[in-house]
Amino acid sequence: MPPNELTLSPRPAGKAVHEWLYAELRRAVLEGRLRRSERLPSSRELARAQGVSRGAVVGVLEQLAAEGYLTARRGSGTRVSDRIPEDLLRVAPRAKPPDPIESWRHAEALPRRPFRPDQPALDEFPVESWMRIAGRRVRRLSVSALSGDDFQGYPPLREAIADYLRTSRGVRCDAGQIAVTSGIQQALDLLSRLLIQPGDEAWIEDPAYFGAQDAFRLAGARIVPVPVDERGLRVADGVARAPKARVAYVTPGHQFGLGSLMSVERRLELLGWARKAKAWILEDDYDGEFRFAGRPLGALQGLDEANVTVYMGTFNKTLFPSLRLGYVVLPAALRDPFMRLRTQVDRAPPTLSQAILCDFMTEGRYGRHLRRMRELYAERQDALRTSLRRYFKGKLEPASWEAGLCAPAFFTDGTDAKEAERLAAEQGVIAASMHRHLLERTDLQGFMLGFAAFTPREIQTAARKLAKALEDSAGD
Repeated sequence: MPPNELTLSPRPAGKAVHEWLYAELRRAVLEGRLRRSERLPSSRELARAQGVSRGAVVGVLEQLAAEGYLTARRGSGTRVSDRIPEDLLRVAPRAKPPDPIESWRHAEALPRRPFRPDQPALDEFPVESWMRIAGRRVRRLSVSALSGDDFQGYPPLREAIADYLRTSRGVRCDAGQIAVTSGIQQALDLLSRLLIQPGDEAWIEDPAYFGAQDAFRLAGARIVPVPVDERGLRVADGVARAPKARVAYVTPGHQFGLGSLMSVERRLELLGWARKAKAWILEDDYDGEFRFAGRPLGALQGLDEANVTVYMGTFNKTLFPSLRLGYVVLPAALRDPFMRLRTQVDRAPPTLSQAILCDFMTEGRYGRHLRRMRELYAERQDALRTSLRRYFKGKLEPASWEAGLCAPAFFTDGTDAKEAERLAAEQGVIAASMHRHLLERTDLQGFMLGFAAFTPREIQTAARKLAKALEDSAGD
């Protein structure tokens, strides 16, 4: 190795040269920057490159050789040992992260046809209003906007988000707590890296959003599935399985999988456990804006007196997916650590799209769009419920349908949902099987059916095709 290619961290003030050099060379070996059997520069070259005395280098190399990290032979120089002392400890290797291909299969783009579960009504988005705001913003684009230096997010947008969340979702926050992200998935990725050490236990709902499973697994968490019922996460089951879990991921406003609303009693129980266990709650409010029936209930975070809840939301479902803007509301203790990590990952969110969104919100267009979509989605949800009952005659029953862009429906006759998904695809119908979101449970055979992006006629036609595909299969 050429001596100038070995990069060491600067020596801290007050630290002795030999202590610093020993620690840095040992770390280079352990991290693999100095590979097994690799030849090191000579002591003279290394001393010159690092700006230290040759005597200090010789002493450190002799100590590392005595400890088994290096070998020195006449004529072959000093090399990294084939086996270093840490090999003898026989520590079990960290579990291999999941194959990204498996996660990609969940997330791959699907055609826009019923019943794709993750799409808003894109053809109803007010494109002309958005374009007028965009044109105005581009014409008066400032140097600061071009620089993209707002690492936490465009300040006026963070103010607008804070105002909206306080009023509409009951979140207790100010603009200083908000960080703009590309969406909930990025927020989950960053929070998992920040809060979880390999081997830490993490509660996750069963069924659950597969993106949360991916984020936890990639962080090295030991995932603890916690069942969900009509009142939300069964906290007592989580406590019985992993009382000292590090984090708990929940979707209390509209449970992803069953569609249930977490009761106030369960919310308070969850907050009590988190305070006692010194754990963090990750609240995913992915589509709480679209509630059609039942009494309104604010965010879990609004009940949190101990500041143990991190609240996440997104504009990618309320507006359009390619916007790639969401947000996270951080307790004070997490703000600076989160932002340090954020700037190491992707620096800052795009300023121009944030500025356009800010104007869209502050001019009242966002609120009007939500109200309009709420009415439209309620109509389309009703069309799906009516079509299922008409064509399936009780064999595929809708669960609690009070919110969101998609809804769960479960078979009552023992039909295998995974096989039914395949049969539906043959007829050009997207019927996502619930098995994609289950961790341990085997009692749920059904679909997640998207309705928001499709007209009542499209929904009715697809439901008829789906029913016929299953009937024909049963008759074979």
